[in-house]
Amino acid sequence: MKTKGFQIEVLRQQEEPLKKLVTAILIAAITVMQLVAERDGAAARPLEDALGPEDVPVLEKVCESLEGKTQKQKNPHPKGSLAYAAWVFARLGGWNGYYGKPGPITMVRGLAEFHAIKRG
Repeated sequence: MKTKGFQIEVLRQQEEPLKKLVTAILIAAITVMQLVAERDGAAARPLEDALGPEDVPVLEKVCESLEGKTQKQKNPHPKGSLAYAAWVFARLGGWNGYYGKPGPITMVRGLAEFHAIKRG
Protein backbone atom coordinates (compact mmCIF):
# COMPACT_ATOMS: atom_id res chain seq x y z
CA MET A 1 0.00 0.00 0.00
CA LYS A 2 3.00 2.29 0.28
CA THR A 3 5.74 3.33 -2.13
CA LYS A 4 5.14 2.50 -5.81
CA GLY A 5 1.76 0.98 -4.98
CA PHE A 6 -1.10 3.09 -3.71
CA GLN A 7 1.21 5.67 -2.05
CA ILE A 8 -0.94 5.86 1.06
CA GLU A 9 1.88 7.52 3.01
CA VAL A 10 1.31 10.86 1.21
CA LEU A 11 -2.25 11.26 2.51
CA ARG A 12 -3.06 13.96 5.02
CA GLN A 13 -4.79 13.04 8.26
CA GLN A 14 -8.47 14.01 7.95
CA GLU A 15 -11.00 11.88 9.74
CA GLU A 16 -14.02 11.04 7.54
CA PRO A 17 -12.58 11.34 4.00
CA LEU A 18 -9.55 9.38 5.13
CA LYS A 19 -11.68 6.48 6.38
CA LYS A 20 -13.46 6.20 3.03
CA LEU A 21 -10.22 6.44 1.10
CA VAL A 22 -8.45 3.87 3.26
CA THR A 23 -11.40 1.50 2.85
CA ALA A 24 -11.25 1.86 -0.93
CA ILE A 25 -7.49 1.35 -0.93
CA LEU A 26 -7.79 -1.76 1.25
CA ILE A 27 -10.33 -3.26 -1.14
CA ALA A 28 -8.02 -2.53 -4.07
CA ALA A 29 -5.03 -3.95 -2.18
CA ILE A 30 -6.92 -7.16 -1.42
CA THR A 31 -7.84 -7.45 -5.11
CA VAL A 32 -4.22 -6.98 -6.12
CA MET A 33 -3.02 -9.59 -3.65
CA GLN A 34 -5.66 -12.03 -4.92
CA LEU A 35 -4.34 -11.47 -8.43
CA VAL A 36 -0.75 -12.03 -7.34
CA ALA A 37 -1.71 -15.21 -5.48
CA GLU A 38 -3.63 -16.52 -8.48
CA ARG A 39 -1.11 -15.67 -11.22
CA ASP A 40 -0.24 -19.38 -11.60
CA GLY A 41 -3.86 -20.56 -11.42
CA ALA A 42 -3.16 -22.95 -8.53
CA ALA A 43 -6.22 -22.03 -6.44
CA ALA A 44 -8.59 -21.95 -9.46
CA ARG A 45 -10.53 -18.98 -8.07
CA PRO A 46 -13.39 -17.50 -10.09
CA LEU A 47 -13.13 -14.18 -11.88
CA GLU A 48 -15.97 -12.78 -9.76
CA ASP A 49 -13.57 -12.58 -6.80
CA ALA A 50 -12.06 -9.45 -8.33
CA LEU A 51 -14.24 -8.27 -11.23
CA GLY A 52 -17.91 -7.90 -12.07
CA PRO A 53 -19.75 -9.51 -15.00
CA GLU A 54 -19.69 -6.21 -16.91
CA ASP A 55 -15.88 -6.42 -17.01
CA VAL A 56 -15.70 -9.79 -18.79
CA PRO A 57 -16.20 -8.63 -22.42
CA VAL A 58 -13.61 -5.85 -21.98
CA LEU A 59 -11.18 -8.27 -20.33
CA GLU A 60 -11.47 -10.77 -23.18
CA LYS A 61 -10.97 -8.09 -25.86
CA VAL A 62 -7.95 -6.69 -24.04
CA CYS A 63 -6.54 -10.21 -23.72
CA GLU A 64 -6.88 -10.76 -27.47
CA SER A 65 -4.92 -7.58 -28.12
CA LEU A 66 -2.14 -8.60 -25.71
CA GLU A 67 -1.57 -12.14 -26.90
CA GLY A 68 1.36 -12.71 -29.22
CA LYS A 69 2.12 -15.41 -31.76
CA THR A 70 4.19 -17.75 -29.62
CA GLN A 71 2.70 -20.12 -27.04
CA LYS A 72 4.61 -18.28 -24.30
CA GLN A 73 2.82 -15.06 -25.30
CA LYS A 74 -0.69 -16.54 -25.07
CA ASN A 75 -2.84 -16.55 -21.95
CA PRO A 76 -2.56 -20.13 -20.62
CA HIS A 77 -5.50 -19.83 -18.21
CA PRO A 78 -9.18 -20.61 -18.88
CA LYS A 79 -11.57 -17.74 -19.48
CA GLY A 80 -13.63 -16.94 -16.42
CA SER A 81 -10.81 -17.66 -14.00
CA LEU A 82 -9.02 -15.14 -11.81
CA ALA A 83 -5.74 -16.42 -13.24
CA TYR A 84 -6.92 -15.36 -16.71
CA ALA A 85 -7.47 -11.81 -15.41
CA ALA A 86 -4.15 -11.86 -13.53
CA TRP A 87 -2.31 -12.69 -16.77
CA VAL A 88 -4.04 -9.78 -18.55
CA PHE A 89 -3.31 -7.31 -15.75
CA ALA A 90 0.31 -8.45 -15.54
CA ARG A 91 0.75 -7.86 -19.27
CA LEU A 92 -0.92 -4.45 -19.02
CA GLY A 93 1.40 -3.66 -16.11
CA GLY A 94 4.50 -4.27 -18.22
CA TRP A 95 5.27 -7.98 -17.70
CA ASN A 96 6.40 -9.58 -20.96
CA GLY A 97 5.74 -13.19 -19.99
CA TYR A 98 9.33 -14.35 -20.22
CA TYR A 99 11.18 -13.33 -17.06
CA GLY A 100 10.07 -14.02 -13.51
CA LYS A 101 6.60 -13.68 -12.11
CA PRO A 102 4.67 -10.42 -11.93
CA GLY A 103 4.41 -8.90 -8.47
CA PRO A 104 2.01 -6.51 -6.78
CA ILE A 105 3.38 -3.33 -8.37
CA THR A 106 2.95 -4.80 -11.85
CA MET A 107 -0.58 -5.90 -10.94
CA VAL A 108 -1.47 -2.43 -9.59
CA ARG A 109 -0.26 -0.82 -12.80
CA GLY A 110 -2.12 -3.35 -14.92
CA LEU A 111 -5.34 -3.03 -12.94
CA ALA A 112 -5.21 0.77 -13.24
CA GLU A 113 -4.56 0.47 -16.98
CA PHE A 114 -7.48 -1.95 -17.37
CA HIS A 115 -9.87 0.42 -15.60
CA ALA A 116 -8.63 3.29 -17.78
CA ILE A 117 -9.28 1.22 -20.91
CA LYS A 118 -12.72 0.25 -19.60
CA ARG A 119 -13.66 3.87 -18.92
CA GLY A 120 -12.09 5.25 -22.07
